[in-house]
Amino acid sequence: MWPRFLSSSYPMERHYFLLPKFALSLIGFYPEQKRTWALRAWSFFNFFILTYGCYAEAHYGIHQIPINIALALDALCPVASSILSLLKMVAIWWYQDEFKWLIQRIRKLTEQQRSERKLSYKRRFYTLATRLTTLLLCCGFCTSTSYSVRHLLDNMLRRAHGKDWIYETPFKMIFPDALLRLPLYPLIYMLVHWHGYITVVCFVGADGFFLGFCLYLTVLLYSLRDDVCDLLALKENAPMPTPQQELRIVRRMEQLVDRHNEIAELTERLSGIMVEITLGHFVTSSLIIGTSVVDMLLFSGVGIIVYLVYTCAVGTEIFLYCLGGTYIMEACLELSRSTFSSHWHGHSVRVQKMTLLMIARAQRVLIIKIPFFSPSLETLTSILRFTGSLIALAKSVI
Repeated sequence: MWPRFLSSSYPMERHYFLLPKFALSLIGFYPEQKRTWALRAWSFFNFFILTYGCYAEAHYGIHQIPINIALALDALCPVASSILSLLKMVAIWWYQDEFKWLIQRIRKLTEQQRSERKLSYKRRFYTLATRLTTLLLCCGFCTSTSYSVRHLLDNMLRRAHGKDWIYETPFKMIFPDALLRLPLYPLIYMLVHWHGYITVVCFVGADGFFLGFCLYLTVLLYSLRDDVCDLLALKENAPMPTPQQELRIVRRMEQLVDRHNEIAELTERLSGIMVEITLGHFVTSSLIIGTSVVDMLLFSGVGIIVYLVYTCAVGTEIFLYCLGGTYIMEACLELSRSTFSSHWHGHSVRVQKMTLLMIARAQRVLIIKIPFFSPSLETLTSILRFTGSLIALAKSVI
């Protein structure tokens, strides 16, 4: 059975950024949290753990390249995700005021949509955002946990064959020898394990923000479409609107145009604060997936399962970015088509001009602008093709 928070009967107001709030609150980086000194200390501790983990993994991987390429890739594959997670953490902290403003403004706008049809849009997209972000959280949690499970299973097999326990961390990292011996080893092991979970919650927070903003803006666009079509609707065999009625329609149409402009402005502001996160994610995703597949070819047993789960997690992240961007573009096109199909031609010339301007504006699809591309399912297809080329190249080398 579904957990209650994944069902459509769960209160819609609590669905709003449910998973990003939960994930980022764990490490003290949710924008709406009150910044007490205790919270600042906790967030700095998590930042330090993640930063040192990136350094230690990268150092280990680079050191192993001329010695053992398999161990090098085993360290460099997760370090790419760790560095990207650090980028997301820094970006969320740097733009925390902007994130807070967007969260509160879009919450206020969506709360104003109260008709039965609009509530059905909210229920559909709010639940979808929660379910997809939960899927990402589960994939990331399984990926991070699988590294620790692999290390424990390997050492249990060694002990079963009479060999010594290898004192190393679940993620391949460089540490001073004193930290990898008893009694400090269990503490270091737990910190490295927590480093993996910090990476996961940063992904869930940043990616959940992107997907959530896209789906909530989609709700606003569908609501705007309904309001425009309802305003321009004419009953069959009804007389032409009177000048007073037309004046009210003009004033209402001006408000709808302002709403459309605000949605476009919100999309622009979202692009501005998500550009580093999204660009870094798409640049590294193909490399991470390609490296994971190579690791699956080099390892056996539990190692294959670890990198299979890892590949699924990264693929899920890319899919969520592309799905969110596609929903916004389709909502814009739907607004344009529905407005054009309405009875706008039965109104005054002024209303007709305003309607045509809205149609033209809606045809210029709102996109999350990232240098060189925009997230969409077409972009996902290109990434998968590039990844396939990397895999084919790796097979030919191996």
